[in-house]
Amino acid sequence: MTFSIVGFDPNTGDLGVAVQSKFLCVGMVVPFIKANVGAIATQAFCNTTFGPRG
Repeated sequence: MTFSIVGFDPNTGDLGVAVQSKFLCVGMVVPFIKANVGAIATQAFCNTTFGPRG
């Protein structure tokens, strides 16, 4: 099982992504953050192109 959360602070504009899983190196494929754009967390069949494509 995998859990992820995306957070945004409207006062500072800070973004954050956290992920927890039993699978190793999941932090390399689930979260994506780009400054002044946004954040996304994909799970299950992770498609690493979702982040750069928006």
